[in-house]
Amino acid sequence: MSISVGGQRDGARWTALLLRWYCVGIILYHLYAAQFGAPEVMMFRPTHVAMYTSLIFLTYALRAGRQGEPREAPWYDWALFALAWLPALYIYIDYERIVTRYPYVAGLEALDWTMGALAIALVMEACRRAVGNTMVILLGFFLVHALFGPYFPGPLNQTAISPERLIDHLFMTTSGLYGSITGISATYVLMFVLLGAMLDQARGGDLFMNLASGLMGRFRGGPGKAAIMASGLFGSISGAAVANVYATGTFTIPLMKRTGFRPNVAAAVEAVASSSGQLVPPIMGSAAFLIADFTRLQYLDVAIAAILPAFLFLFAIFVMVHLEAIRYNLPAMSADLVRKARKDIWLHIHMLLVLVVVVLMLVDRRTPFFAAYVGVVTTIILAQVRVHTRFNFTGVVDAFELGARRIAPVAAALFIAALVVGTIELSGLGLRFTSLLLALTGGHLFPTLLLVMAACIILGMGLPTSAAYMIVALFGAPALVRVGVDPLAAHMFVFYYAIISAITPPVALASYAAATIADCPMQRAGWTSMKLGAAVYIVPFVFVYHPALLFRGDWETTVIGLLTAVVGIVSLALAVQGYGTRKLNVVERAIAASAAILLLIGGWQTDLAGAVLFALVVVLHARNPKREIVATNPVTKE
Repeated sequence: MSISVGGQRDGARWTALLLRWYCVGIILYHLYAAQFGAPEVMMFRPTHVAMYTSLIFLTYALRAGRQGEPREAPWYDWALFALAWLPALYIYIDYERIVTRYPYVAGLEALDWTMGALAIALVMEACRRAVGNTMVILLGFFLVHALFGPYFPGPLNQTAISPERLIDHLFMTTSGLYGSITGISATYVLMFVLLGAMLDQARGGDLFMNLASGLMGRFRGGPGKAAIMASGLFGSISGAAVANVYATGTFTIPLMKRTGFRPNVAAAVEAVASSSGQLVPPIMGSAAFLIADFTRLQYLDVAIAAILPAFLFLFAIFVMVHLEAIRYNLPAMSADLVRKARKDIWLHIHMLLVLVVVVLMLVDRRTPFFAAYVGVVTTIILAQVRVHTRFNFTGVVDAFELGARRIAPVAAALFIAALVVGTIELSGLGLRFTSLLLALTGGHLFPTLLLVMAACIILGMGLPTSAAYMIVALFGAPALVRVGVDPLAAHMFVFYYAIISAITPPVALASYAAATIADCPMQRAGWTSMKLGAAVYIVPFVFVYHPALLFRGDWETTVIGLLTAVVGIVSLALAVQGYGTRKLNVVERAIAASAAILLLIGGWQTDLAGAVLFALVVVLHARNPKREIVATNPVTKE
């Protein structure tokens, strides 16, 4: 049996079998590296690139979505599969010369040129197939700029970099394709995605769904609230918003629709909640490791800093769903369903020990690579304890294949990101972009934040979170640091909006995936996602103005910052939904919106003014608390 991941070919007959065991071989190689130590950098990283570039040529078609595309890889994809190994084999054969030569001083040989150009071209084509054109076009721009800098106008004008120096930097050193970003792909990213696949095989998704339904099901609008909790928990291990939507949405979206949620709202709830998972510790999306690399912090420090931003993300969508439930008189989940969920928790509860083990390993300052590896081994062992989670050798192979396939598009995006970073380092263009951005905003904080936010959302459309984060982190985060933002807060700001790009039209991939399950128009689901996530769009500004929310300060400041953020989110939700216990009039909504802005921008004066305005809204609301149900059957009322 072959396992197919979205957009990938599963192969037919012997091809499927070959792909299956090729994926298993990839995983076993990296497991060996985790247990016994990875080979030297210029052996390990080229092997990782060759493995995933070659895998992509067999699993992704030349033209995505083409009608009648055969399940079998055509001959030219097999040729590309073989070619993908040539650069790595070349490095193995001539290893001593390559690692002992003086970069930029010793001249390149003819084969150095050939293999370097081949490696870059193959990685670009692999990324185009697996991720799309955006990152490839971006890299193409930076390569052309590096080679033809004197022909670019204004601040982009610079001395040309010779092709020899460019190939030397990108292929023959650890500053380009085989740099630290590829190292992160080969270690942290791969092992945590594999851990998610193993937990999935051990029915970790069922555990999270039952936990969420058991805890949230009896509240008003219970299916929506359960979807938020389940998607946040499951998204932490899946690391991808779209994958999370398909994993949990197939259960939560039909349930929400049956209990009265409009189809577009059900899709939006799942899309926004699924996007949050990459921010939920302890197992966050791959971009968290990139943040640690950029800021020179331990991964555990980044995970701790994400705790309150993740809570605020989930709280923001929770409040919006709660107000939606009040407005449309949406019921709780049935008592029988809740009782069954609470009972079924105990069938899988022991699998939570896997997360405990991973956290303990991180607290013990083990590398995330090794911690995730121990988590994988622990999952296999613990799964055998109970019959409901047990899987056999075939189940292990299934999980390995699923993990290897899930990693492919993320790895491809990170390979291109490594080339982009290497090119920008060589040309110095990142510093110029930062200076240009600051010139446009006059060096003022708020407009700089707005511009970086827009860049994250626009450049992140249709890209994996890690790729979207990488693109803007190169120039946006340094710009924020230049205007006085804490470095970790700057990178978390970029990371947050890279996540949000998955629910922002016109290319809202998570929303569109949810819309296919909910059977509603895609654009409608996208705009509803923006509405339900309105408060989420404001949260990054909160921790920029209140760095204590990232635990970058004393506990009193953290508590005050959290309280003002919570009240500000509630106030903004009231303004956006226009409903509390009754419909708010125009004046009340305007006051609530003003209160939210004042509470979320920081400073005791604005916090005090915002608190007064919020209290005024509460008082006005209390004077006429009569409830007005907008619709009793919102399924038919759009």
